Amino acid sequence: MMLSRTANSLFWIGRYIERIEHLARYINAQYLSSSDAPSAFDKQLTLESMLFMASAAQSFQEYSPQIVDHQVIYFLTLEDQNPYSIKNYVALVRENARGVRDNTPTELWEAINRFYHAMNVFTREEMEKKGPYDFCKSAMDTTTIIKGVADNTLLRNEVWSLIRTGIHLERATQITQIILSKLQDIRKTEESPMSQAIQSYHWAALLRSAGGLDMSRHYYGTTPNRERAIDFLLLNQKFPKSVLYNLEKLKADLKIISNNKPISPDSVEFTVGKLTANMNFLTLDEILAQAEKFLHDLQQTLIRIGAQIEQQYLTF
Repeated sequence: MMLSRTANSLFWIGRYIERIEHLARYINAQYLSSSDAPSAFDKQLTLESMLFMASAAQSFQEYSPQIVDHQVIYFLTLEDQNPYSIKNYVALVRENARGVRDNTPTELWEAINRFYHAMNVFTREEMEKKGPYDFCKSAMDTTTIIKGVADNTLLRNEVWSLIRTGIHLERATQITQIILSKLQDIRKTEESPMSQAIQSYHWAALLRSAGGLDMSRHYYGTTPNRERAIDFLLLNQKFPKSVLYNLEKLKADLKIISNNKPISPDSVEFTVGKLTANMNFLTLDEILAQAEKFLHDLQQTLIRIGAQIEQQYLTF
């Protein structure tokens, strides 16, 4: 039987890897796409959006009195004093991976270790000179490689399922946060004379931030808008970043971890199953009628699921 400490490390490897990818992708997409935004677009909103998505607005206020682009980028990527910077998340992945080397293949440890050393090569001077593209692209590419190594080397057992549980829960959480970030951005620009053009930019930026712009255009055969973007990222059953897709996968992974034990009403399996069933029978109109409230409620449920997983399987 696996130790709870080992299970905890595997779960958080999955969560941190997914968190790194989404934060890097959001910073990269927002920073680059802001140069293509309508002329009336306030670039300051891009920086505020990054901080909101990373849940770092308050901690950045304590770090710097002004929101300046190079300071925000550095704070979210390389700042040692920010425990939620990408660099520190990579260190946490490596630390967790070190503790489970007996349970995972050497190839996975080597990929994670290379990631750690690659991230430590980047400097503040280089970031300020070149911008975040190289750093974020390296983070996105390497997290994809690490997940590919795990996919191709791990037995389909509880080790695999614990990592995947972390990935699918974190992905659903991050996608929810990204949509909330964009809804907030749009609300801030509703009074602009170019509001419609800015909103079109935001919906495309939302899908790009989730790695889904091209597939959304392919799926709908047209440009993104509010309805199509939210439907694609919340309810699409074929897109691997959608919340519903990840809830279905999370449910399957928990079934393996629990060894098919009967589901009780106080179990995390019950909570996930109920949420997945509700999402399967939700209509887009129901979501859009109270979009931000729905997303906040969904986010709280996902947080509760994370706490239940820890209590049920990871407490030691």
